Amino acid sequence: TPLSIVLCDIDHFKRYNDQYGHQAGDHLLRTVAAILSSFARPVDMAARYGGEEFVLILPNFVHSEAVDLANRLRLRVAEEPFVFQGQNTNATMSLGVSSFPQDATTASQMVRAADERLYKAKHGGRNQVVG
Repeated sequence: TPLSIVLCDIDHFKRYNDQYGHQAGDHLLRTVAAILSSFARPVDMAARYGGEEFVLILPNFVHSEAVDLANRLRLRVAEEPFVFQGQNTNATMSLGVSSFPQDATTASQMVRAADERLYKAKHGGRNQVVG
């Protein structure tokens, strides 16, 4: 059966922490986690992958569906008015998508492919999905 993963990274998170403080950064992480969870079906897994990175594991999602979901997620985060202590802030995300069986045949290959695509999204201007 098809399986897709989406690796997500908050753009310029260190700069966000430096500008607004670590409490604001923590609030941003919690809000992004809630948004990510709201996109997950009961069979999906949404998790923090480390630092400001998240992963969404999507069973029975073909590649085109995962790319579409990643784009909707990216737009939703970009539209969110992250309010911390009465101050409006904003954030964007870069995302990399890989799918089984077209991109990889093992879990580690899937993660590597998604990570390489996330890297391309970050270095290609951020706030985008590469699938």
